[in-house]
Formats: sequence, C-alpha cells, structure tokens
Amino acid sequence: MRQAFFVPGPLPSMNEMIAAAKGYNGRGFAYAKMKQEWTTLVAQCATAANLTLVLNPVTISCQWNEKHRRRDIDNVQAGVKFVLDGLVQAGVLVNDTQAKVWQLTHSIVLEKTHPGVWVEIDS
Repeated sequence: MRQAFFVPGPLPSMNEMIAAAKGYNGRGFAYAKMKQEWTTLVAQCATAANLTLVLNPVTISCQWNEKHRRRDIDNVQAGVKFVLDGLVQAGVLVNDTQAKVWQLTHSIVLEKTHPGVWVEIDS
C-alpha cells in the first residue's frame, strides 16, 4: 500500500537544529520548540491527507523541494527526524525504529515556488 502527503517548508537544516540546540547556555530550549512545532506540522499534514495506520515495515521516500541549491544535502535531509516523529504522532506509524522503518530514500529537486517535502510511505 502506498500513501503520500506534502509538508510545506523548507524544513530546518541540520545547521539550524544544532544552532537551536546550542542556544541559551546549551540548554536546547529553541531546539525543543523547533522539534515540537515541526513534528506537529508534519502530523497535521499527514492527518489532513487521511493517512492510515501502517503495521507492516515501511520504506519512506522523501522528495525535498528546495528553493535554491545553497544547502548541503546532509543539511536538507536532517528534517527526516521531524517527518518520522510526526508520522508516529499522527498515528500512521507505531514507532520509527528499524523494526518498522526498513529504508529511507531521499531526493532533492529545485522548486522555487513550492518548497517543502513530499513524503511517500510504501508498505
């Protein structure tokens, strides 16, 4: 079974996550807020797309739509943390361990007017 949805973005990069975690004496308050906001947004997008619970192991494909080519690939793909946690929060995945998520694939396309990430779940 294949399910898909879109999350508007761009999602935060790894550099932005690290900076947020180091902020205010390294206490990570900004990162905790960032994680909560983005995880909730992903969960809302998945719910709005009427995704259903998947019990079988899945392959998740992320197509990262970027406005430009300035961010490194590893920085762009770091947003997968929010995607997986959002799918768990939305009740689409039971958890995001290796027992349930067997494979992650990524692609990056230039999309100046529609940045974000297309997420496809195959079970």
